[in-house]
Amino acid sequence: MQDLTYTALNEFLVGAFNEILRIEGRVLCRGPFQNLSIREVHVIEAVCQAHTQGDSRPSVIAPLLGITAGSLTTAVGPLIKKGYLQRKRGEKDKRSVLLCPTEKGLEINRIHATFHHDMVSSVIQALSNEELQALVKALDTIQQYFSEKSMEGKED
Repeated sequence: MQDLTYTALNEFLVGAFNEILRIEGRVLCRGPFQNLSIREVHVIEAVCQAHTQGDSRPSVIAPLLGITAGSLTTAVGPLIKKGYLQRKRGEKDKRSVLLCPTEKGLEINRIHATFHHDMVSSVIQALSNEELQALVKALDTIQQYFSEKSMEGKED
């Protein structure tokens, strides 16, 4: 029984992760946004989140994505050229560089947020309150595992 549970859970985690990314890419990266990858959409999302919270310095955004500021700089370059993001100088400290979404960036971020809202809403509607509570508890345990794994090696 334990082997069947392990296999089923492993197949679910790998399959769900891959399927969500595949569907996200199919839904979001088409039409006027076909020049975007799903990874780029997630960078735009992090910039929008930081911008909304009032601090969109790269040093604030990079940890949201789990990457270095240098990797963020590399990821942002093409998004600026494509017209989704822009660099601005800080109003108080002109030495500070801020990343800001353009109207085009805000639009894809709204579409992305709607995708996630619809996905979560469909799960909520399909399950009873008891099932939802059990699912949230199980997903919290899984998230804790991933957070711990993500932190491994970062203390060095």
